[in-house]
Amino acid sequence: MKHLLLVFFTLIGTLSYSQSTYTSSNHASGAYSQQMTTVTLGVNAFNFDTTGANLIWNYAALGKDFWGNKSTITAAASGYQAPFITQCILGGGGFTCLIKWNGLTNMGILDLDSMNAVVVTLYDVMTMAKKTNGHLVGTVKGLRIKDSTGIAVPLVSEYSDYDTILNFPLTYQDSGKSYGSWGYDLNTIGQNIQYKVTYDRKYTVEGWGKLITPHATYNNTLKVKTTLDQVDSVNFLGTKFGIPRNIVEYTWYDAAFGLPVMKAEGIEVLGFTTINTVSYIDNVYVGTEEKEFAQFNLFPNPSTDNITITNNGNSKINSYKIMDIQGRFVQQNRFSKSISVANLESGTYLIQLFSDNEIVGVEKFVKE
Repeated sequence: MKHLLLVFFTLIGTLSYSQSTYTSSNHASGAYSQQMTTVTLGVNAFNFDTTGANLIWNYAALGKDFWGNKSTITAAASGYQAPFITQCILGGGGFTCLIKWNGLTNMGILDLDSMNAVVVTLYDVMTMAKKTNGHLVGTVKGLRIKDSTGIAVPLVSEYSDYDTILNFPLTYQDSGKSYGSWGYDLNTIGQNIQYKVTYDRKYTVEGWGKLITPHATYNNTLKVKTTLDQVDSVNFLGTKFGIPRNIVEYTWYDAAFGLPVMKAEGIEVLGFTTINTVSYIDNVYVGTEEKEFAQFNLFPNPSTDNITITNNGNSKINSYKIMDIQGRFVQQNRFSKSISVANLESGTYLIQLFSDNEIVGVEKFVKE
């Protein structure tokens, strides 16, 4: 009898903490945002390499350096649909260009607000992706770069090799690999620069268990290790050179959230990995839970003086807050359809839309 009871309670325990599965329906699509804290100081004091089943990763002592958002956006609202179609038409695509865009992408994933690409700075770097039941595939890279007159110009590049970022569903000990490449010839905007990125991507679901952050405990997460063996190739004024990098990313997925609840990023050199930044969900800052928001349209984007916001849902907006990329609120007021951004410095911003004290929408825009 004692033996049967032991088996019974063992089974109950196993069921209570069984490994997670992360499917395509769990992953974000369209307009989705998670408030994140990013940490850079002291992250090397933590071990991010632990792998295995039914583990506890305790990072409750991580600090808080600055706040921001990790987000996805609808393909049409990304700001890169019109440049893609224009470029496609100029290349002879004609009336099929919109069909091609819709076939390539159904969402945009913000990679970086800015990136130093050796001889130029790239802004608002975004991966346009196609999410299906079985895959998340990067197909188009969108970014902005300042031309010879100082104006930020949107550029798009269809991947010459599509990048399979994830295969669904994700379960413990799954793995995958892909090859991605994209690039730009900046002579079209008065810069004598050709820039290309190529990389081998490998990922492994190397653990599952409980994740503890300073904000919350996630009882059933999957830990994914991704490595990018990447080369940034530059042709600058006729001089060619390449910069190799081995990028390492650790991400923890919880099926209740559309994007990773925590991510650690770093560089591998001679077999040793150095983590530089860690980001994790921190709702304390905004006082609301993550959710997929109602659909709003924001235009023009980029903007110089005013932005206009239209509401396609039933939410009543009565106030807004604008946040810069460091997570600082730089403007807030009662809501009106036309909002002046003339006093903001050039850069990328997030606008949070409120119904009373509840966030009902988050949109990203660029101020030129």
